[in-house]
Amino acid sequence: MGRMIPFLAKRWFLLVLVLGVLTAWLWPAGLGWTRLVPPRLVMALALFLSAWTLDSARLYAACRNPWPALWAVAISYLLLPALGWLTGGLAPLADFRIGLMICACVPCTLASAVLWTRMAGGDEATALLSTFISTALGWLATASWLSWTTGSQIQLDTLSMMRELALILLLPVVVGQLARAPAPLRWTATRFRAGIGVVSRLLILVIMLRTALEVLGQLEHALARLGVGLLLFMAVLCVGNHLAALYFGWWSSARLGFSREAAIAVAFSGSQKTLPVSLVLWESYFRDYPLAVAPLLFYHAGQLIVDTVIADQWSADGPREDKGETDQAAAASGNEATAPSAEDGR
Repeated sequence: MGRMIPFLAKRWFLLVLVLGVLTAWLWPAGLGWTRLVPPRLVMALALFLSAWTLDSARLYAACRNPWPALWAVAISYLLLPALGWLTGGLAPLADFRIGLMICACVPCTLASAVLWTRMAGGDEATALLSTFISTALGWLATASWLSWTTGSQIQLDTLSMMRELALILLLPVVVGQLARAPAPLRWTATRFRAGIGVVSRLLILVIMLRTALEVLGQLEHALARLGVGLLLFMAVLCVGNHLAALYFGWWSSARLGFSREAAIAVAFSGSQKTLPVSLVLWESYFRDYPLAVAPLLFYHAGQLIVDTVIADQWSADGPREDKGETDQAAAASGNEATAPSAEDGR
């Protein structure tokens, strides 16, 4: 029992997610209420909470050595979209190709990258800075990649997409940081950071369950035509792209002379992607490709599962003096946003 409590504290989100997906499969009516939740509002609120609990001083400290964070952003916005485009050529349906590109082009999640970096004994400040930069550039990088790679399949209003992404990505972060200016609000954000993080993760969980409901609803009509093998193949492609970016970040960081802690941060923040932004883009611009939503769920759920195993392994392989502190911090937080962040999976 003594070991079970820390395990549940670190894994509660994954356990609830699995139960939610099973509910969506066996009793979809039980999750029908998630269709009434507006993704834009949920994402904006989650980003606001992330930014409100994000200590600006830690970002400034990471800026003294920004190269690992910038390298993670380069992996996120150059390598992963390229992998999505290349592996999309293996997908037999345009829906899956578009879904691969959407989840490859969106920003890094503000939440899980920081928590998984902490669990693995990495540099949280680097993860914070890279996810912050990724979010700030999302309006430009995401819209540009999707315009270039899907423009021949669908007519996109690129400027409209840029404006929408700027509004839903930048505005909540700016407002959240401004909310830290008054001392009472800053104290509240710091004092109740753990609880705020739980709320933020629950908001993201709602988005994930809504996505699972959408995926299962679409697959109900297409499963006989597509077959289980094709869906498993797409899941492997999604997780494979994530792992390729993660291990490239780890390997290349060592070659560039970054510390082990910074390399861990690069690996996670360079490979993890946010689900709420992906879902908003699919609903706004790619509804004519209903099965494109499947790779979004495969990628996001896959990254949470495999990164948990990897973080545990890296933590076990790390310096012994850091392990107790890392395990204690991860168990105490039990959520992505307990660090000065909170999403992605966002």
